[in-house]
Amino acid sequence: MSALSFELKGRPEQRLDLSSLVPSRLDGLNRKEIEALSVATTREALTVGDAFKVKGRDVQNLHFVGTDDRCDKIGAKLAGGEIVVDGDVGMLLGAQMKRGKIAVDGSAGVSVGASMSGGEISVRRDVGDQAGGVAFGETFGMKGGFISIGGDAGSLLGERLRRGLIVVGGKAGDYAGGRMVAGTLLLRGGAGRYAGYGNRRGSLIFADKPRHLMPTYVDSGVMEFDYLRLLETWLREQGMRIRLGGRARRLMGDMAVLGKGEMLILE
Repeated sequence: MSALSFELKGRPEQRLDLSSLVPSRLDGLNRKEIEALSVATTREALTVGDAFKVKGRDVQNLHFVGTDDRCDKIGAKLAGGEIVVDGDVGMLLGAQMKRGKIAVDGSAGVSVGASMSGGEISVRRDVGDQAGGVAFGETFGMKGGFISIGGDAGSLLGERLRRGLIVVGGKAGDYAGGRMVAGTLLLRGGAGRYAGYGNRRGSLIFADKPRHLMPTYVDSGVMEFDYLRLLETWLREQGMRIRLGGRARRLMGDMAVLGKGEMLILE
């Protein structure tokens, strides 16, 4: 059975809220019923059929084609199944999702995976601010799961992160890991200023020494970390070419708050 696909007919003249196009909402509907679903917009009312050409039948495997940065909330609150996107996406990709997988072959807007509690999101290119951060009305940022970003990430990456792993292939913006409670950020291309600001128990792993270090982190020297080797093995199993080794310089902080967080700078 072929994936249920949604091909965008043209660049929308307003933002589209696509949070209703998830497997749990589409299960049991035929194509005409899906095309008749309303799409939340910023001005004029639209149905799915107005904006997309709908093909296929497998509601557990959704395929968005030709989307752009006005297509918001794809996979928001996803509870299972897989979503593949050929194109860019707007804000709140996979926000508050619990399970399932989302793969984007393009760039994404702000708040990717905000307050998600499980599942996997991969974005091949860049993402906006607050990836893995706090969704509207939530107290914590990402609470579980895995986000992989191939390009750069904006500011406030992993803000108030509670649990889970975010890997950034490019550079992260300012305040990466700001006010982290726990969880892990792996930053392969470095970060801007104030990385780890207010970090309580989280781990920030840098491939190289960052240009800007907070003065409230204390150097504890070079140590061996078995969990770096385990993490490298797991990431390779996910198809990522990466070498972490087992040695890193450890800086403890942020001493301005609880001070049980850490930065690891790989040797």
